[in-house]
Amino acid sequence: MSSTPKARLAWIAAYEQGQDAAAVCARFGISPATLRKWWNRYREGGAGALADRDRAPRTSPTRKAGAAEAEAIRGLRARGLSLSGIRAALLAEHATELSIPTIRRVLARELPAPVAPRPRPTQPRAGIVSAGTLEEELSAAIAEAIGRGRYRPGDKLTEEGLARDFGAGRTRVREALRSLAHLGLVTLERHRGASVAFPSEADLARAYEARRTIEAGVLEQVARRCDHAGIATLRAHIARQEDALATGNRLRFVQLLTDFHLVLGGLAGNPFLLGFLERLVAVTSLSFLIKGQMGDPHCAVADHAGIVEALAEGRLAEARALMDAHLGGGRVCEPV
Repeated sequence: MSSTPKARLAWIAAYEQGQDAAAVCARFGISPATLRKWWNRYREGGAGALADRDRAPRTSPTRKAGAAEAEAIRGLRARGLSLSGIRAALLAEHATELSIPTIRRVLARELPAPVAPRPRPTQPRAGIVSAGTLEEELSAAIAEAIGRGRYRPGDKLTEEGLARDFGAGRTRVREALRSLAHLGLVTLERHRGASVAFPSEADLARAYEARRTIEAGVLEQVARRCDHAGIATLRAHIARQEDALATGNRLRFVQLLTDFHLVLGGLAGNPFLLGFLERLVAVTSLSFLIKGQMGDPHCAVADHAGIVEALAEGRLAEARALMDAHLGGGRVCEPV
């Protein structure tokens, strides 16, 4: 079906106002897949991304990383970030978008060739698997996509579609879905397959409670490890949040609010803490996707800035108190 950027913008406006994909599709005579495609492009690039693209792919799993991108990837890995964390930090800090397979290839060049293949487990994995495994990285990548709104609550997740989207085998996708179901991000139903979960208010409250515990530990680690470069990275991230807020790019703004916690987690230098945090953030991000609204956006940025400045001045107790209040211990500024 042919359409124009103006028509696509009308679809997006109607969708963001009502958050009812079925009604928008019926009104404009488009399919859910078409609406999802253009909404994702708008979310990532604003109104300019609604123009027609040429047939050549802009990003793909086979795109090669240049020397500067490879150096940035190695630096982010040295900070303890997982593959999905590196991807988020590249986008937030360097305005560079690369696929997880591309990032993995860059890092693989730094490692010696394995002497033997790793044996597969004899029992299915449940919960969070060992940090650094392909299964864990795929689970993290799918969780990140859910948290960013690529897949919305209630969307069906097929093994074939996820295998195509993430360049993975269907067996590995199946294991990742089981892991995400254990975490509450995905619902698995007999004869109906997998779909993005609708977490209850009680589930979200428990997730935020867990985040307060995890992020208190993150701040303690960051306070011991973070240098001037790390503080500069956090301050630059705050500036990007302020810019997104000032320009009215609401979805980009919420994405940056989420990424701030992952960048902070990467600076802690503990991949296990970051792994837990990535999954918890994905769960709490669903509250925004479901409700489609948030409180005062300025207070979220102010909270982040206050946490960074407290860390910069060595006031760990104050930073932890600010984080606790920020995540709902006293008040809630953001839904992610």
